[in-house]
Parts: sequence; C-alpha cells; structure tokens
Amino acid sequence: MRSSTVLAVAVAASLLTVSACSSTSTASSASPGSSSAAVSAGSSSAAVSAAGAPMSGCPSSAAADTFTFSSDGDVNVQNLWQQTLLPAFKKACPQFTVNFVFDIHSANANLNVSKIAAADKVGQAPPIDVADDSVAEAAAQAGLTQKITAAQVPAISEVNPAALARFDSAALPYRGSSVLLAYDSTKVANPPKTLKDLLAWIIANPGQFTYNDPSSGGSGGSFVETVLDSYVSAADLTKMQSGYTPALESQWAQGFTTLKGLTPSIYQKVYPNGNQAVLDLLGKGEISMAPVWSDQFLAAKGQGQLGAEYKVTQIADPSFTGGAAYLAIIKGSKHAAAGAAFIQWLLQPQQQGEIVKSIAGFPAISMTKLPTAEQTAFGGVDVQNLRPGVSSKMGADMQSQWAAKVPG
Repeated sequence: MRSSTVLAVAVAASLLTVSACSSTSTASSASPGSSSAAVSAGSSSAAVSAAGAPMSGCPSSAAADTFTFSSDGDVNVQNLWQQTLLPAFKKACPQFTVNFVFDIHSANANLNVSKIAAADKVGQAPPIDVADDSVAEAAAQAGLTQKITAAQVPAISEVNPAALARFDSAALPYRGSSVLLAYDSTKVANPPKTLKDLLAWIIANPGQFTYNDPSSGGSGGSFVETVLDSYVSAADLTKMQSGYTPALESQWAQGFTTLKGLTPSIYQKVYPNGNQAVLDLLGKGEISMAPVWSDQFLAAKGQGQLGAEYKVTQIADPSFTGGAAYLAIIKGSKHAAAGAAFIQWLLQPQQQGEIVKSIAGFPAISMTKLPTAEQTAFGGVDVQNLRPGVSSKMGADMQSQWAAKVPG
C-alpha cells in the first residue's frame, strides 16, 4: 500500500470553467463501432480553440499523413478533443489530418477492440490507428498495440515511470484524475490525514459523511475499495489490480465488516445515487465531508455549487484511488509515425496545461513543466502518483458484494 503525504488544498478559482468527468456526450457513425458521425480535425467544421491560438510542439520532422483517432467517454472528453486539442493540433501540425471518431460512454469499446483483433488476425490494417482510454487500455492488455519508444516520442521521458509500467510502454498516459476527500473548512478545521483517521471521524460525527453506492459512481467506489484494500496484502492487491483473481476476494471480508459498521453514521443511513448526488449534499451543507472526483469538485466550484470554504485533501495508508487515461498506437497501423507525432505534441507543456484548464484533468508530466498559470491548479496534491484501482471484473464483484453486505 502506498503511503502519501496529506496535503490540504485550496483549489484555484481560475480553473473553474470545467466539466465533470461523468457528464454525457454524443458519438459518431464512421466509428469502427460507434453509431455517431466521425469528425475530421482537418475539416473546416472542426471548432477552433477558444483561445484562438495554436498550441506549440509539433515535431518538425514529421511527414504529412492522415490517421484515424478514436476516443471514448463523456462529453467533457469529447469537447476537449473537438473544441480544443484537435483544432490546435491542426494549426500546429497542418501536415496531418485526423479522422476523429468518438464513442459515447464507451458503449462500443468492446466491439472496437474486437474489430482491431479481427484485423490483426488476418493481417489487415486496423480500423483505428491511435486509440484513447477504454480501447487503448483493452487493446494494450490484449497485445494489440505497439510499444512506444523514446525515439518515437521523446517526451516519454517526462511521464511518470510507474504509469508507463502498467502497459510496459504499449500505451502512454496523457491525463489523469483522482478521488479526493472534500470538506467544509468552516466545520472541519483539521481534516483526517489517513484512512484510519477518516473512519474514526465518520463514527465521531454521525450524519456528517456519506458516499454514493459504488455501482453508481467512482467516488463511492473508491471509498469502498480503499477500505477493502487496507486489509489486503500488497502482493495480492497487485494481482487484483492487474487481473481477475476471485479467490483473493475472501480478503475483503474484514473490510466489508468495517463498512457495515459505518452505516449507522452515514448521512440518513442511505447511500446517494451517483457522484453528483454526494456533491449536492455537500453543497447544501447537509454533510461536512465526502469523497469526490477531483475534476467534479473543480467543476462544482466553478459553477458556484461549492463556495470558497470547500477544500480537498488526499488521505494516506492507503490513499483514494485514481488513474490515468492512455493513448496507444494500434498494432499494424501504417500511420504509426503520425500517431507518435500526435502523442509527442500532446505531451508538451502547453497542451498538458490545456487539459488542466479545460477539464481539470491531472497532467501526465510534472506540474512544474506546465505554464505558470496552471502550475498551482491542484494546490499541492500529488497528481503523479495515482493509486490504481482493481480490475473491472474485480470491481464488479466488489459492487455486488457491497450491495449484499453493507446497506440496511
């Protein structure tokens, strides 16, 4: 279990024009598995960055090419690409045309990975050249992506080695986020510094804390997992994070007992439905403390839902979970050089700063490398060392067992 320094955070108000990580989006039809329309960043229909200025860092030696880039997730991610990053990439690197496709809520991620696998099996070019997030991770895990070297992407040296190690450089992190502990500083002068402190605070302050049903959002899921992880050995936790090992789930027993014991102290003894519902309770003053996503917290501050008195901190032993979003070049792509140039451009300080500004995402490079205005965005929270969660199958089991053992 990783031990991290606890840092109280007063989040900068200048970053408050963001969208939450769990919002909605639209998708496109030319996508290999999507039903919505493809968007070409090289077309005149692509929106231009609000700043109107191209962002720097295009590799000067990169040859002209056209490649297909697939992303997936929610509307804030779609807007980040369509309204900011891809138009800026076109300005900075006009020799490239990006055929952009977006998969709403990752609904077709499995289908898209299946199509990539089918193409690889018969030796055909893949339907996607560069993949983001769900497809990138699944394809990397299935051995369907190319390892990226420092010769291709020199900026790889700026990325946290631990994040690179997850896929052995077969996918590169380009942004991240984490669950943090939000609190009302007018009611909580000294927020808990460790999980043990937090559990004691919850019991000592009945009705002042809550977390959402873990099946309804990642902030509640992170709280549940953090409690469970505190009883799991480091070696077995690594197995749970990288694969599906149901035999190890017996180690969750003590954690579920702890969670069950908290129920009388939870706000109204009922678990909210979704991340936003928890933020709503916090903003209305119904509770004083809760686990929240870093980007949703900033969005709530920007929209005035949470005032200046609300702050966030990270706990230790263990910390809440977080994670990175990855980009990958698909195996067999004939446009790998263009894809590598795209990733190299994206890892430059100005583009990383734009990710911080646009969606309050954690950068993949050090905060000290960002433009000055973005360097203090997260007020000292360690944005590089994100404790990973368990695998998706382990997470599904965790949610089912929580529903059976904890509420009521």
